[in-house]
Amino acid sequence: MAHAQLLISYGQAFVAPERRQHRSSMSVRLPEAPLLKVKGGCAVISDSISRNTMAKQAGDLSVRGFLSDYYSTPEHWDTKTSATRVLRALNSWCYSQSQHVKEGSFVSSLSAMVFLGREGHLFHMGDTLVFRLRGAEFEQLTRDHVTDVGGYRYPSRALGMDGSVDIDYTHLALKQGDLFVFTTQAVRGTLMPSDYVRLIRQDASDLDAACERLANEAKQRAQERGYGGDQFCFQLLRIDELP
Repeated sequence: MAHAQLLISYGQAFVAPERRQHRSSMSVRLPEAPLLKVKGGCAVISDSISRNTMAKQAGDLSVRGFLSDYYSTPEHWDTKTSATRVLRALNSWCYSQSQHVKEGSFVSSLSAMVFLGREGHLFHMGDTLVFRLRGAEFEQLTRDHVTDVGGYRYPSRALGMDGSVDIDYTHLALKQGDLFVFTTQAVRGTLMPSDYVRLIRQDASDLDAACERLANEAKQRAQERGYGGDQFCFQLLRIDELP
């Protein structure tokens, strides 16, 4: 009998006003079998503040940089060592680059999750959000690191904010059917846990469509509450089969 391997499905949706640049970035990478067995699959989301003129570059760069560097780490390094070293190096690079630009910075919040074998490894900095939906239980896996300055909430402990960085690390056992939601701070004050459960469960066979439902409902709620049509991005990832 052939051994089952890790099988993952995912979907994504982005809602953003045309005239404004994206300031969030997200990606999923599921490599071919040999690399999947050694390094696992990976989902990343990053988000920079709207006041940052280089928000789009910061978000894109952190996601692309993490994925390319993580999969280039030596095979004998474990997941925690690989991801932590990559994030520390990326943090130093972003921090040093920010010293050379006149406006804006390479600072962004980032959450990255590696799925390897029957385990999940979550690395988190700043205020991006990762939730897990298991059965009817909806749980936030990340902590919001934010500072209030003059009525505005800014991410703290974010990537590129300082020469050194504190990285939250969470180790999880995976279950078949687990759903992970990756999103950004813009969603705060729009969707309740019951909304996530309802909108995802409405039809979880098409994860792109489920993400679209989440994004559209968040946008609608934001407009009703006078937040304006801020940008929302959602990434949904489901564990279909475990080795």
